[in-house]
Amino acid sequence: MLSFFDFLRDLSANNNKPWFEQNRAVYDRFRLEFMELIQKCISEVGKVEDLGDLEAKKAVFRIYRDVRFSKNKDPFKSNFSAMLAKAGKKEMLGYGFYTHFQPDECFMAAGIYEPTPEQLAKIRQEIDYNAEELKRIILEPSFVKMFGKMEGKQLKTTPKNYDKAHPEIELLRYTQFYFSHPFSEKEVLSENFPAKLSLACQKIRPFLTFMNKALD
Repeated sequence: MLSFFDFLRDLSANNNKPWFEQNRAVYDRFRLEFMELIQKCISEVGKVEDLGDLEAKKAVFRIYRDVRFSKNKDPFKSNFSAMLAKAGKKEMLGYGFYTHFQPDECFMAAGIYEPTPEQLAKIRQEIDYNAEELKRIILEPSFVKMFGKMEGKQLKTTPKNYDKAHPEIELLRYTQFYFSHPFSEKEVLSENFPAKLSLACQKIRPFLTFMNKALD
């Protein structure tokens, strides 16, 4: 049986408006399939996380790309994605779980992706004061098994107001703070995917709590 991954593969090979309009009915069918999956994920994750009255339509991102400031002028994204958070796709402060579904690239990610300078300063201060607490979370074996190493950009130089000999200089060099966990297409299309996603969300919660505490 075809899935929304098959549509996304076709879209990636035909990323133009005429093709999309000719296949809009197909898109609408697979978008509905994706929305139903996200609603199931919201229901499952909502058992352990406060997602308020979130509905799939508030969580799912548009497929249309903003090409105004991009060299890539493809009009459509080659993925379906959603943000599981109280504010849905409007939540960008690290309180939610970003889910990304693309052929051969499916994952859940959470953390702080684009902190403001003020937020970055607060996070670094929290790391400076409570690095051991953070390391207990992100170096715990089962956490590492699920998420690996923290992702995000790092400075090549020393952050302002910190010494290059600081014992936690590697953590302090980060300018983004997030983790991701991959899923196969087979996992995503399985009946128990919402439960697997919920487990990943629960596992990363202590890290989000640390980050959000820094920003409060």
